[in-house]
Amino acid sequence: MSRLTHLVRALALAGVTSALAASAFASVTVKDGLGNTLASGVTAFDENETGSGVVKGAGTAAPVVGAIQDYLYQANVVSFTGALSPTLNGSFAAGGYEVTVSAHVQLQVTSVNLVGTGYVATFKAIGGTAALYYDSKLEGGVKSDTASGNGFDDGHMFGMFNVTPGGVSSFFSPTAGSGIGSAAFNFQVVGAVDGNYLSSSTGPITGMNFSSNQSLPVGTSATTSFHNNSSNNFGDLFTTYAVGNNDLLLKVDGSTTFTTPVPEPSSYALLLAGLGVFGFLARRRRSL
Repeated sequence: MSRLTHLVRALALAGVTSALAASAFASVTVKDGLGNTLASGVTAFDENETGSGVVKGAGTAAPVVGAIQDYLYQANVVSFTGALSPTLNGSFAAGGYEVTVSAHVQLQVTSVNLVGTGYVATFKAIGGTAALYYDSKLEGGVKSDTASGNGFDDGHMFGMFNVTPGGVSSFFSPTAGSGIGSAAFNFQVVGAVDGNYLSSSTGPITGMNFSSNQSLPVGTSATTSFHNNSSNNFGDLFTTYAVGNNDLLLKVDGSTTFTTPVPEPSSYALLLAGLGVFGFLARRRRSL
């Protein structure tokens, strides 16, 4: 094969690869692992407003720029946006099921401004993992319970995602024990999402986008521990953590959306050009 042919083939492949590299928000179908559809046309997972978050060892003092913090999260999904799910979070004994989200994200403090007796701080994600679980009587787990922290990382883990470095989180605490904030992080799938539980008609699910509002006091999101259980198919992904006196416990109301690989409009030309070049090379070989 000539040097020119090598170069042209590489450029063609780059065009095809570039066209396939984009991603877009996707509607998904939720299933029970047995071939039954539970909800379709789902555009987002709406998580319980009693979701819990904790920043280990953060206390009530203002954070320090550059410091690394461990943030844990757990919540059950209360509804599927865009679809009906009458048995979601119903009694396991009566055939109900639940979907839960658990995460451990490492944050780095990017800015701190003191405001009176309080502070405003921003953070970015530098590492971490999130996982999705489906649980029912058949899966052998326990129903999630906010107060005890049980039942959020058991049942069948059908998706694991690593955080994409970056994102943004901010928190304003005017006084100790009060505050409000928000967070938005993106995750990339590890391996593949189990299509027996979650799938999309537009392609394989490649990413997960998490956004939330956070507040103090913690109220109905108070819990004594995080990640108490283990899945029946992947073991114990997250280490159990007991909440301590120096931790910052938060009320977290989260939402999760998903992405699939979809060519961007500007990339279709690259895709067609790449395929055209492959065709040219094939014709050139036949003519030799």
